[in-house]
Amino acid sequence: MIYYLYANRNKYYSGKEDSYINLTSKLSINPKKISSNSNKELLCLFIISPSENESKKIAEDFNFEEKYILNFKNESRSVRYSFNPLVFCMTDYIRENENKIHITRLLMIIKENILCIISSERSNYFEELFSRVIERAKKRKIKSETYILYEFLHQDTKENYEVIERLDDKLEDLQRKVIFSNEDEKRILQEIMSHKKYLIKMSKRLWSSSKIIFTIKKELTTLKLTKEEQSLLDDIYDTLVHQIDLIETQKETVTDILEIYTTTLNNKLAVISNNLNVVMKKMAALTLIIMVPTLIASTYGMNFKNMPELEWYYGYPFAIGLMIITAYLTYKMFHKKGWI
Repeated sequence: MIYYLYANRNKYYSGKEDSYINLTSKLSINPKKISSNSNKELLCLFIISPSENESKKIAEDFNFEEKYILNFKNESRSVRYSFNPLVFCMTDYIRENENKIHITRLLMIIKENILCIISSERSNYFEELFSRVIERAKKRKIKSETYILYEFLHQDTKENYEVIERLDDKLEDLQRKVIFSNEDEKRILQEIMSHKKYLIKMSKRLWSSSKIIFTIKKELTTLKLTKEEQSLLDDIYDTLVHQIDLIETQKETVTDILEIYTTTLNNKLAVISNNLNVVMKKMAALTLIIMVPTLIASTYGMNFKNMPELEWYYGYPFAIGLMIITAYLTYKMFHKKGWI
């Protein structure tokens, strides 16, 4: 599926076609001629999942290597492939729903009077976004590929704030889970480290995107920009840098959560250790309380001849009374110390 905007002699044509080959035939356009046309034609394309034949035709018409279309689908971050034409892959974050954040990749091809954006997968978000950009360009009678790029990136980078806000919500949930939840410690730790890894990757991806925008706005490519166009790209660059700062703050939050988790875990271990000490004290006290009467009983159980208490009339009551008194005194001693 292809969404397009074609401007020529103050006339604007837009819509969608099933294939790139059908579109070029229908409009009788050749990207090679548009790029060198002094009449300031403008061609903007948003292509979704091009076929092998379409990919070959696009690479031929825009004069770049077909492998770029094949490789960008697997890029881990934004990458610049070529200066002339300017070809780069931009990794992007979009919210599919309230709970899921999706990573997608766009291949952008920019030449004079031409902007081509290729998506590896169908997305309602990008289809609606490109449709809005087309309508805005027609309404304002824009004939600059840089303005169209700005309009697209301006709307798209605003979506990053929604993604970052959703990540804030997830971090708040994680913090509550660390403080109040009784879930398995290993599972919580894995979740903390997973969030940190995700934020590091996101920061790298946005930084790569900002470097590409920096390259364009500093006219390090073949594109020649007006001062106004440079200012517009400055706005995109500043937005990306601000978003990177927000992610750095979130990374610090994850570090704080990890410290809270470690402190909470240490407190739990301290409580367990303290409870174990209390149990050991009680067992030691009970052992000594029982040991004293046992010692007395074992002493009188030796049956030596020269033990006067054996023939004493009150010997047995004396021994029982002695065992009770010593056991009671031992109990009082440990109770006073708080062991029992």
